[in-house]
Amino acid sequence: MYENFQIAMFTSEFIAALFGTFYFYKYKNTDINFLILLLWYIPVNEMLCQYIFPRSEIGYLLYNLYDLIVSSTILIMLKTQIRLKARKNIVLVLLVLCITIFLISLFFFNPFEEFSKSNFTIFTGLVITALLIYFIDLLNSDKILLLSKNLFLIINLGFLIFFIAYPVISLAREFISEDPKINGLLNNIQFTVAILSYLTIAFGFYYGNKIEMDK
Repeated sequence: MYENFQIAMFTSEFIAALFGTFYFYKYKNTDINFLILLLWYIPVNEMLCQYIFPRSEIGYLLYNLYDLIVSSTILIMLKTQIRLKARKNIVLVLLVLCITIFLISLFFFNPFEEFSKSNFTIFTGLVITALLIYFIDLLNSDKILLLSKNLFLIINLGFLIFFIAYPVISLAREFISEDPKINGLLNNIQFTVAILSYLTIAFGFYYGNKIEMDK
């Protein structure tokens, strides 16, 4: 069962990357065109960590860098899409915090020997905060009637599903249960959340309108 969920998760990640590639024309001339690199980086990094460098120094390093790269990239994308300067500056501060916290954390843990759960939790909070700022900015724009087919909005809903659910599941696994059966259930829930997240992102590329650059 675990292997089936894991394969389904990897498949959903590659589906999101493939849809992002196929529908690249919808956002290739925008400030978020580097999203395609993130979408391919995610499954490739997962495959490397799981199958090529499992529980090795390189594997731990890739996992720790993954949290920084994914969180920072999403923050950069959000900053480019937020209109109000004050909100844009807040997201910039969150980005600087993300990078600074990672650098400081290197004095307290070895990225080649362990995974920093505290970094993951903090970065998650920063990304969720930035996503909420983006949603507020969008709701206050003059394009509110076009939200239902807003490509970037749907993609960010997919990321929001991931970033809200994963810390809760991780905390539950660490503090609530030592029962293998319950931990197995939590793993399956975690995979299900990831699958839903990446399929939402893929749907966003299919359903969302082409992003038009402001003139």
